[in-house]
Amino acid sequence: MLDGSASASFVGWCLPAIGVVACTLYLYANLQAIAQMVWSMAFGSRVPLRDRYGPWAGSSDGIGKEYAINLAREGLNLILISRTGAKLAQLADNIRSQYDVQVRWIAVDFAEGDGVYDRIQRELANVDLGILVNNVGMLHEHPIAMDELPLQDLKDTYNVNMMPLIRLTYMLLPSMKARRRGMIVNVTSASGFLPIPYLNMYAASKAFVTNFTLGLKEEIRGSGVDCQLVFPMFVDTNLTQRWQSTNMWQYLCSAKVVPYSKMAVWTIGRVFITTGYWQHGMLNLSQMGGNHFHRKIYEIRQSNALYRVIVQK
Repeated sequence: MLDGSASASFVGWCLPAIGVVACTLYLYANLQAIAQMVWSMAFGSRVPLRDRYGPWAGSSDGIGKEYAINLAREGLNLILISRTGAKLAQLADNIRSQYDVQVRWIAVDFAEGDGVYDRIQRELANVDLGILVNNVGMLHEHPIAMDELPLQDLKDTYNVNMMPLIRLTYMLLPSMKARRRGMIVNVTSASGFLPIPYLNMYAASKAFVTNFTLGLKEEIRGSGVDCQLVFPMFVDTNLTQRWQSTNMWQYLCSAKVVPYSKMAVWTIGRVFITTGYWQHGMLNLSQMGGNHFHRKIYEIRQSNALYRVIVQK
């Protein structure tokens, strides 16, 4: 039996040791992406994305548009997928005029459901697609309780935010495995890491993307195919414009889509999980305040958006 002195000595040794382990695990969880990027800059692969993953890449609108431009800069041919054919044709012409790459486009509305995927599969037949960027998404117009959402908006949320990711990955992963090369970039959101009332459907759909990608990473291990999880905070795209406020939180949280996408493309093949942008990475370090801090940021943004809706009425 330990006497009082020995017991006190044991506790005095044990508690600091537990603290050291806890701090080490915390720092690893929050700084591993930065460490991976630094390591990659010093010792990582210098093989161009085209040679490493394949000659073609596919993405859609918003962040995907800028992803496409930056991938074209890397020499990859592109397949653009979005709703509006006229915009896609214009973007394709602009990219061709700047870069010596091939550009195809497919105009589909993912909200229509299953019917669009047969057409996409026909269009992608015999295409050596090396990089798939799953970034299509939709966000309802203002903060609203889940049960007050119109049923069609509810259906559109999972048809747009979840199903394309599932179906396109399911469609293209076998050929990537057969070639033993490929990269699947899944763009989620920081909102996918915590519950956000009145943005519940969107946040839950992004939580699906997060967990899907974490599981996929293990399923494709050793296949020659890789994946990446990108979780931006606020990026100025058509998706988020109606939610933007003009207070200090916009300055702190928002990033312009052009520099954001340029840096996000740079991280492909360098790091598995990333915010995609240095400013968002710094904000992510605020996890020392716990999810409460992040939730407060979103609550402030929601309050501003809801206030504008009320004023407009």
